[in-house]
Amino acid sequence: MKHIRLLAATVVLLGSAFAAKAASSGGAPYLEVLPASGEQAVECLPLKESRAEVAVAGTIARVRLEQRYANTGTVPVEARYVFPCSTRAAVHGMKLTSAGRVIAARIRESATARAEFETARRERKTAALLEERRPNVLDMTVTQLPPGEEVSVEVEWTETLTATDGVYEFVLPVVVGPRYTGGKSEAGGGADWAANPHLGEGKANPAGLSVSVDLATGLPLAEVTCPGYPGVVDFKSRDHAVVSLGGEAGRAAANRDFILRWKLGGGKVAAGLLLHRDDNGGHFLLQVEPPAQTRPDLIPPRDYVLVMDVSGSMTGFPLETAKALLRELVGGLKPTDTFNVMYFASGSEVFSDSPVPASGERLAEAISFLERQTAGGGTELQPALERALALPGSDGRSRTILLVTDGYVTAEKGVRELVASRIGEANLFTFGIGSSVNRGLIESVARAGGGEPEVVTDPAGAAAAAKRVLKAIASPVLAKVRIEAEGFRMNGVMPSRCPDVFASRPLALHGAWSGEPAGTIVVRGIAGNGEAFEQRIDVAEAAARGTNHPALPVLWARERVRELGDILPATNDSVREITALGLAHSLLTPYTSFVAVDETPRNTNNELVSVRQPLPLPAGVTAAAVGNAPNSPLVRNGSVPEPGSAGLITLLVVTLVCQRRRALAPVKPDII
Repeated sequence: MKHIRLLAATVVLLGSAFAAKAASSGGAPYLEVLPASGEQAVECLPLKESRAEVAVAGTIARVRLEQRYANTGTVPVEARYVFPCSTRAAVHGMKLTSAGRVIAARIRESATARAEFETARRERKTAALLEERRPNVLDMTVTQLPPGEEVSVEVEWTETLTATDGVYEFVLPVVVGPRYTGGKSEAGGGADWAANPHLGEGKANPAGLSVSVDLATGLPLAEVTCPGYPGVVDFKSRDHAVVSLGGEAGRAAANRDFILRWKLGGGKVAAGLLLHRDDNGGHFLLQVEPPAQTRPDLIPPRDYVLVMDVSGSMTGFPLETAKALLRELVGGLKPTDTFNVMYFASGSEVFSDSPVPASGERLAEAISFLERQTAGGGTELQPALERALALPGSDGRSRTILLVTDGYVTAEKGVRELVASRIGEANLFTFGIGSSVNRGLIESVARAGGGEPEVVTDPAGAAAAAKRVLKAIASPVLAKVRIEAEGFRMNGVMPSRCPDVFASRPLALHGAWSGEPAGTIVVRGIAGNGEAFEQRIDVAEAAARGTNHPALPVLWARERVRELGDILPATNDSVREITALGLAHSLLTPYTSFVAVDETPRNTNNELVSVRQPLPLPAGVTAAAVGNAPNSPLVRNGSVPEPGSAGLITLLVVTLVCQRRRALAPVKPDII
């Protein structure tokens, strides 16, 4: 019994020592808060609730996300929470509410923000630090949360919405899926965010979720849907609706993206020009509806390469949906087309070494090749794309590569660079499948490949998404796009190089302007039938509708940051410009962070314990996905020991057990 008491005391002491080490080093190990002796161990789940309030005005969405943290333990806590946001989000505000005090966050260069945060920790002040890990992954750390208290952190962002086939979509990502790292960590940049713990399969998110959307379109609404959610739609008028999700329904939905879609009356698209001018100059947003699809008989012969992810995270709905999509695509090819099929996980396999004709026999063989695949292994996306991009093509054909994946990798940068440097004259489209896909990768890789992204989050939407992809890759609707101005001084148009348009969605262009709001913006290009396309927009007419749209400068800055972020590798000039844009527009970027400090010190002498908020597995994703991410542990109760300390504790247990057995063993006489 004495040995057991010694073992228990040593384990608790080691846990306390590693907690103190975490507090001093600024790391965030996975630790469980232990109560006073004699009590049962309890989970420490600091995040209690997330509440999103969304206001959509025309084609601009403004989001306020409030996170409420509570410490139900007996020692002060530092909580770290990794959460997603929209890939188009311009995060431009944050505030901390602590002990009734509201503190507006300051935008700082990331190193300065981190230093201010660590100073607050040492001085026992409650503080919050918000950092960008990926354009769609944010990292929130709240320190010195005293026992029995709550704090709330509000993050604010703005984004532009566009329509696809006349349907607008707002997406609020809810959970970050597990990321495959290839068994090694990326150097620097806070890449340890990918090691966040995940709850076991079937365990509900312990944190509540509520969403409220105020939808004001300015044009009559024909339809409003919230697929996969028991959202309540309340029509206030012909062009105004309120959508809400909360309570137990919100808690049950907290493991997949929240998606809201709507159509305008008559199938109209709200294309047009918005202007803003203030003391710092002028900015604009131009949305142009592209021409209709061209006739099929004018399309040249095509060559397709279909690349399918069969890694462990694709188990179940994602893999079955991918197979159904590719069956549909292969079955829709023309006899004049050629194609190839490839699948990948830890390795890859290709159907043919060269393009094959889309004949009945070869199509049947390709479908059989796909049907035999099962999910398992890691997501070695970059080597797979290297092989796919190196496959021989067919002369005189329009080549399209379609990548089907959930995007659960950390190597977005390398993949994007590979596609941008190797794509040549081909176009690469991406199809993300899963309840909470990595939209950052899906969209950025499509952008680098001159194609379009598509995402399907549930089986019910798979058929419609497949049709959209088929329609998108069937033919370009607008190529060689040029934006020109006549009598209007504009600059800094984003994107600086307009890609070909393959789907019936408006072009969205951000830019700056000076002088008088007069003259014309001209959009020119080549339509899918080879005819010249031209659309002229009257600037004075747009100015007459008003020049007060304060979201436009920060949206332009976000687009510029995104374009600079696509420069691979990053240059000193691009880093300096991104940092300057972040500081000037109070914008979260890879090099600028938000920090908020409650200057009132906390009266506590206890050591600070650092914990990570465990994330639920996205709906439909199994534990196999976490098994492929060796640094991302799967936990049942929401907290898991730091890997290093767990190993030492295990070693200690084994040592003490061996000593106990040695003490109980009979003593043998010495042999002389």
